[in-house]
This record gives sequence, C-alpha cells and structure tokens, in this order.
Amino acid sequence: MSELNSITEKNIAELWTWADEYGISEKDLPRNEVSLLAITDLTICSDQITELPESIGYLHNLTNLALNCEALKRLPESIGQLSQLERLTITSDKVKQLPESFARLISLDSLNIPTHLSNQLPTTLMNKYRNENERLCIERIAFTALYTPLENNYGLSRYEFFLISDDWDEKALIDLKFETAPDFLLGLQTTGQTIDNFDVIDGIIICQLDEVQQVMEMFKPTFYEGYVSIDHADIEEALSFARPAKFIQASALEMSKSGQVFNQVIDQIPEDITIKAIIFHARSSREFTLDEFKIVSDTIDKMDIEDEHIFYSTEVVDEPEHCWMGMIYMVG
Repeated sequence: MSELNSITEKNIAELWTWADEYGISEKDLPRNEVSLLAITDLTICSDQITELPESIGYLHNLTNLALNCEALKRLPESIGQLSQLERLTITSDKVKQLPESFARLISLDSLNIPTHLSNQLPTTLMNKYRNENERLCIERIAFTALYTPLENNYGLSRYEFFLISDDWDEKALIDLKFETAPDFLLGLQTTGQTIDNFDVIDGIIICQLDEVQQVMEMFKPTFYEGYVSIDHADIEEALSFARPAKFIQASALEMSKSGQVFNQVIDQIPEDITIKAIIFHARSSREFTLDEFKIVSDTIDKMDIEDEHIFYSTEVVDEPEHCWMGMIYMVG
C-alpha cells in the first residue's frame, strides 16, 4: 500500500466489508486499492443502508457522490474530508442533521439534498450560495414561503412572500433577503396598511388575507423551471412594477362554466388602466379544450401586453366538476 499515506489497511477493509454486506458492486466501489483511491464518481443505490462507514471519507478524489439510499439516517463526520467533492445528492428524508464537518466541503457547486437539510447549511456554503460570482446550486429548496419578522432561522425559498401588516422595516427585509438569497421578494398587502417602496422589495401584490395561499400557489406552476422554460429576465421585468399588482379570482362547481368564470375574472379589472403584465392560472377537474383556452388567450391578447409578460399555467385537480381561475395583473 505504497500510495496509502492517509488511509490504513483497516480503513480499506472496513469499506470493502461494508460494500460486500450491502451488495455494492466492484464496478461501483473497486476492490483494488489503487483503483479505489482513484475513483471520482460514486453512486450508491440501496433501500437497506442506514449509515455510511467513516472510511468513506478517505476517498479523497471523489468529485461526485450520489447517495440514493431511502433508509439512510445519518452522514459520517468524515464526509468533510472529501475536499474535492463538487456534486452531492442525498435522497433520504430520514437524514435529520448535517455533520459539523459539512462546512469543509468548499468545492461543492451542486447540492441535491432534502429541503430541511438545505436550511441547515453552514455559513461557508451559505456565503457561496449568496455569492453571484461563485454560485452554489441547491436543487431542493422550497419554491415559495411566507415569512414573519419573528422567525429566528429563515428557511430557503426561491419566491419569498411577507405580509405588509406584519410591520417589516427596511433593515429586517434586507436581512431576510441576505440570509436566504431568493430570486424574488414580494410583499402581500392584505389590509389598508402600505409600505415604503424599498429597493429590496421586488413587488407588492394586493389580496385578501384568506387569499394569501392562493396567490403563492400560483407561482410554482407558472414559473417552476421543471415545468416550463421562461427567461428569468422576463419574470424580473414583469414583477418589478412601480404600483402594487392586484390578485383577482373566480370559481364555479361546473367545468362547463369555464367561460363564465373567466368573464367574472376579467370583469374585476378596471377599464381605465394599462396592464403591464399578467400571471394567469387555472385549476380544473379536466384539461381545458383548445376552444376554452382560446377564449382566455384571445381576450388577454387584446389587452396589448408584450408576449414575454404574459404567463399562463393550468392544473388538473382531483375535484369533480371544479373550475377555478386566478389572475395577478400588474399596472403600468
């Protein structure tokens, strides 16, 4: 073992014994010492593994580690020794805590781990996540979240919302945006109380308090990258409006009345305004027909809004004879 300065025969034996116990093939984890230390890519798939051996931290050349192990409960402290690791995937929601050594994984540029673990990231990695010039991509963070100023630890999300009635000040919002580095921070005006147009805010949406969840639920099906490819700059331009946007909605128990529901939505828009952008979402018990959707698109097209500022999404739900439509419109 001439090349083994930082690993002992005992460590190698432990790793191989563990691999044999769980049926990890020699192709994935070589049983040859030199080949073992040279591997850069390791994928482990098992529904039986609950722990990893400490000796896995001696695979110093690993750049990609994928742990597709649904029963995994903990990560070894030695994982922090994988200083070359660039991509890490953990599929198990049973892992409740990141080891302290996780802070040493400074080469990471891609993380696909459970959401609750993303919210435990050490300062070293959070600083990298916040830094636009050295961005750390985190795959599994909440898409939307509603924050209050009394929280001690803010979880990560891409589209962040806060209630203006919670009396946020500019410093608190700056701190929130710094800690969580969201794509967008949006205020929800649910009362007559307003807020100064701080630069840190990307926009304000007027809605009722009991409509807050509906407003937030419009964003994921509309902007989630896995569903549709939308230019981030177009979203930013549409949401960065000087005047508050307005949320409106209507519903019916019969899908056959979709045209009536849409008209009820449109009738809530004042006639003497110029609309800059629209987010439209519909939930129904079946897919819209082409004719039904054409009524929606033709009506919105007549509003003379730039195409890149019109965002449509539809969703089929398991509710018999259900039709709901919501719209957020931004005034120019």
